[in-house]
Amino acid sequence: MAATDVGMIGLGIMGSAMSANLMQAGFKVLGYDVAPRRRAEHRKAGGAEARSCREVAKGCDIVVTSLPLSQALLDTAAEFSKASRKGQIVIETSTLPIATKEEAQKLFAARGVILLDCTLSGTGAQAVNRYLVVYASGDPAAIAAQMPLFGDLYDVQSPT
Repeated sequence: MAATDVGMIGLGIMGSAMSANLMQAGFKVLGYDVAPRRRAEHRKAGGAEARSCREVAKGCDIVVTSLPLSQALLDTAAEFSKASRKGQIVIETSTLPIATKEEAQKLFAARGVILLDCTLSGTGAQAVNRYLVVYASGDPAAIAAQMPLFGDLYDVQSPT
């Protein structure tokens, strides 16, 4: 996949590791986190800093979210949707209840945004080394289109 802009919302242990992997693969990563310290660390690592979810929505067609709480995902979906565009893809990697993800999916879908539920299995140390398992569900064509990006985030194999 050619280098392009990718958004990362949530720059904690997992998000910062995924962001670093994407930058190492040649992507420009526009990152946002509610914690200013996390945004500063992202900037020092070579990423571009966003001041809001809305800014990420305006700047990126593909966005990865890595969030710690259900309310964080719902708040992100509501804020992101205010600036989103039809056809954007959000790759949601958090381990959260399915009811929360379904509610977020409705918020995104109302604006034509495709949400892929891509829960991860692994630790922060495994994320740094791209040794994670991704459980991707959602639109099959959107998942297939993201396989090259998944390969830059995680050491994955496409099903045959």
